[in-house]
Amino acid sequence: MLSPQEIDKIEKKALEQRKIYDLGDESPIGLKIFSYVENIFDSYILLYPLKTRKIAGFTRKQRDTIQIFVNTSFNLSFQVFATAHELYHLIDLKEKSIDKFIICNNQDISESIDDSGSSIEEMKANYFAAAFLMPKVVIENRFSNLKNRKYSEVDLVLEIMKLQYEYEIPYKTILKRLKELGIIGNEKYHKLKDYDEQILEYCKMLDEEMRKRINELEHSNARKYHSLNVPKIAYDVYRNNIISISKLKSVVNKYGKTLNDFKVVKPEVNTINIDFSNFGTGDDTDEED
Repeated sequence: MLSPQEIDKIEKKALEQRKIYDLGDESPIGLKIFSYVENIFDSYILLYPLKTRKIAGFTRKQRDTIQIFVNTSFNLSFQVFATAHELYHLIDLKEKSIDKFIICNNQDISESIDDSGSSIEEMKANYFAAAFLMPKVVIENRFSNLKNRKYSEVDLVLEIMKLQYEYEIPYKTILKRLKELGIIGNEKYHKLKDYDEQILEYCKMLDEEMRKRINELEHSNARKYHSLNVPKIAYDVYRNNIISISKLKSVVNKYGKTLNDFKVVKPEVNTINIDFSNFGTGDDTDEED
């Protein structure tokens, strides 16, 4: 468990990062976080679906080069949270000016409050991700009158889902913030947590736009992207006769591209017909008369 002092420190750190980069004290970040890592935090980002879920993300710093990877086989809202989690590691490595390769599994990156099995650093990264994506003031303003009004559980679930739609983050992250900020107690937290598996059913009660967006957030998009634009680099290398067309095809296919996208036409291999009837086959043995 993080101490109250550590929690307060991380809350301030998350807000400070928003202010440094002019991201607004309350503004939704959501899916914009991918471009923020690339353009605002001046780092490479790699998004790719892995068959294994043992690797959810990683952060690698080597001298001036920093890269964040997120496994896009997870659902989209988890990808947003995972990127914010890795952003904590990125900022920490920059501040400490050390080189390191930090690999996080799906237990390390926990968008719910149940991260007691994680190391202290991963718990800090989880708290930072929640605070960065969902500022304290937003939760307090939206649910300030919760104790003075009688919300049914379903009404409260729908209010949480409205924020999920607006901030493009996991249902469990918002629920986590409500618990951490003392707006709901432990009993209410566990009751509302049970609704997580039924999100897609309850979002049918919302309007069509919200229903469609939450449905997208609850599924994987299996996106393939790299800041370095690997398919384009491979194409440039191919044009300089460094790699073969088959190697180019292999690389671009991994990123959902084809040779046609780069106007590369695979040369036809024409068979050469040679009449060997006038030549010896080499199988006969010469006989003397």
